[in-house]
Amino acid sequence: MPIKFKNNAFSTLASSISASDLGITVASGEGTKFPTLTTGDYFYLTISSTSGTYEIVKVTARSGDSMTIVRAQEGTVANSFTGDVAFRLTRGDA
Repeated sequence: MPIKFKNNAFSTLASSISASDLGITVASGEGTKFPTLTTGDYFYLTISSTSGTYEIVKVTARSGDSMTIVRAQEGTVANSFTGDVAFRLTRGDA
């Protein structure tokens, strides 16, 4: 399962997510900013809000602008978001 990286990947959520959602969709056409994944590949993504709340998720699949995620990675807590997403390096990338 190789971890994937891509420079300067960022977007906004296309719609709000609850703490129990297992998928996100980024703004239309911006999914290509994020790594292409094949079976077994993944990348970590930080979802953040304007109030400073953030969560690290593991992205295990991406199809266009939609991503399948595993919530609450690296000691973070699953939250509801309407905020931005960013592809930031995390300690899990090491």
